[in-house]
Amino acid sequence: MNYKALLAVIVIVIVAACNNSQPLQPVADTGVTNLNAIISELPDKPGYTTFKQNCMSCHSARYIQMQPDFPEKTWTTIVTKMQKNYGAPVPDSSVHEIVQYLVSIKGKG
Repeated sequence: MNYKALLAVIVIVIVAACNNSQPLQPVADTGVTNLNAIISELPDKPGYTTFKQNCMSCHSARYIQMQPDFPEKTWTTIVTKMQKNYGAPVPDSSVHEIVQYLVSIKGKG
C-alpha cells in the first residue's frame, strides 16, 4: 500500500473539512451559564451540619442530589456501609441524624 498517497488523501479531507464555507451553528441556549451553580448547596435542614461535617469531605452536594430517593432503611444501610466498608470517620452517634437528614432531602415514603 502506498502510505504517502493515503496520507495525502487524509490531509486533503482534513483541509477540506476545515475550509468548509458554512459557519458553525450556535448551540441552543439552555440559560445555564455555570454548571457548578446547578446544584451547589444542600438544604439547611435539621442534621445538615452533622452531615456536612461527616460526609462532604468525600461527597459533593451535586453527588448527593444525583442519588435516587431512598427509604430510611436504604439510607441507613448506605451510611453504615460508608463507615464499615469504606472507613468513613462517622461516629455511631451521628448515623441516625445523618440518615434523618438524607431522608428529609432524598427520602422515599
